[in-house]
Amino acid sequence: MVDFVLPQVSSYIDGWGPPPQGELETPLGIGDFVEHLEKFPVTRIGRVCDFTVSGQRYQAERQKGKGFKGAGKGKGPIQALQPGKDEEGFSLVDSRPVPGKSTGRGRSSGMKGKGKSKGIQANYQEGILGQKQKPYYQANQNQAKGKGKKTTATRRGMPSFKEWSVQTRPEWTLMREIMLTSLAKLQIDAKGVDFDDVLWAGNLPTYCKMFDRITAKTERPLKRFEDLNFFNVTTSDDPVLPELLQNDDSVTVIATDHVLACLVAAARSVYSWDIVVSKVQNKLIFDKRDGSQIDFLTVNETAQDPPNADDKESMNGPVKLGQEASCINQNFSQMVLDPEEPVEEMPHPNPFEDEENHGCVASGAYRYRKITLPGNPKANSEFEQNPVKLVVRTEVNCKLPGSTELASGSTELASVKAMHEYEPKPNYNWRSHLESQRGACLATELKNNAFKLGRWTAQAILAGCDTIKIGYVSRQHPKDPWSHTLLGVQTYTTSSFAEQIGLTRNNMFGIIRNIVDLIMSWEDGKYLLLKDPTKSVLRIHEVPWDTWQDDDDDEEADEEEEEQELDEDGNVVPHQAS
Repeated sequence: MVDFVLPQVSSYIDGWGPPPQGELETPLGIGDFVEHLEKFPVTRIGRVCDFTVSGQRYQAERQKGKGFKGAGKGKGPIQALQPGKDEEGFSLVDSRPVPGKSTGRGRSSGMKGKGKSKGIQANYQEGILGQKQKPYYQANQNQAKGKGKKTTATRRGMPSFKEWSVQTRPEWTLMREIMLTSLAKLQIDAKGVDFDDVLWAGNLPTYCKMFDRITAKTERPLKRFEDLNFFNVTTSDDPVLPELLQNDDSVTVIATDHVLACLVAAARSVYSWDIVVSKVQNKLIFDKRDGSQIDFLTVNETAQDPPNADDKESMNGPVKLGQEASCINQNFSQMVLDPEEPVEEMPHPNPFEDEENHGCVASGAYRYRKITLPGNPKANSEFEQNPVKLVVRTEVNCKLPGSTELASGSTELASVKAMHEYEPKPNYNWRSHLESQRGACLATELKNNAFKLGRWTAQAILAGCDTIKIGYVSRQHPKDPWSHTLLGVQTYTTSSFAEQIGLTRNNMFGIIRNIVDLIMSWEDGKYLLLKDPTKSVLRIHEVPWDTWQDDDDDEEADEEEEEQELDEDGNVVPHQAS
């Protein structure tokens, strides 16, 4: 028997490690092993120590007596060291996944588990690091790893439309960051909220009850009212609200129902939107920018599979669908009116009607209401302890048939809205399920359009509408976004519908009161309430006074250029002195 001779090791007594500058010349030692790999067969090099889960499975496979063929199925560790060399002696024996490896991760059609047919090497490459949760954008890559569908990069708990409604600037000051989930805790006693009518404007038509009998079998094409003008004027441009704020010292806040409803339903939103609040001499003006996200409705914003935003010009993208849904609501609000019933004229004319659009204004009434929110006696500041008065411009679409005139006080007011189906699916579509499964259709819409339905309900409560009528409008053809058909109308009382979607009056007015108290505690200035499109967060920035005024000046300059007279060559005609 040959004795094992321990090779001589270089020793250095005066310090750590090998001797400096190679003072001791010794034969080949263990420390020089790596530098002379070419003297040793590659097959003798294996793993020294592997404590990972993959390494333990590797050892378990070797202990089963399969040898190198069993342990190195697919690609063995030897091939990993020198790929493409000495592959003749190895072949794929078993393509089944390693026992104990979870196959639920990354499951897709026709492929179970991640890294199928990669065998030990796939498991070894993951190791401990592979068990770490991957970033969202990596987990949804459409690669051959069995992750998701090939057509869309939609979210799993993440929004698909990640564009900011306003790009923030470095000079803006971040005043407060509010988690939208905390808004549900804001409560005041709704019984202490008082409503007083300031004035009515426009006209109040009557709803045609014939539309309540429409079914999917008796569907009716949606009419288009392109010759009518629809208005959604912001607070500061309203001819009535600023005047009321100046003349009535008791009024602290002016706003529109669109802006306040968006704020109330903020916790249900996913996309980005913004509200501009101006504080001047302890008065608040809740505004919206021209062309902001508040002007348009959203479609399937809170759905599990929201519209894909990869192609902005696509007719099924979020922007185009929002414009389509807004047009549908305008047309539907005029289509369901009864032309045979006389229209009740309000004491004041439509505030946005002028000589240019006289007679071409959509029917509907504007109800200016003074809302008094009670204070909190236990609050620290005097302002929070006292009541707050708001003047809000609300919209009333029509009154129900059989109702008396508004002066009698017993008129039943209604808010008319329309849901939008743009891509019917074989297993679920309104044409086949609306009649037999009305409750299921509504539940699906509550899940897919929580923010939109929350806004509609808040607007109906602010306007004092007792009834909400929701129409179901679908495209006549999935590829045609211009032609639609009405499949049915469902009627709900506002209070029961609010309870069904989880919107309480206590929480609704509590949110408004707390936002007003928060901004009133700051100095006079201009503030931007901005919803984060990637998080459930509402940020409040202080912005300069001249922000967004440049856009208005450019529009005025363009209008002046259009009004200037041009000669035959296209040059501006100079004004002649009189």
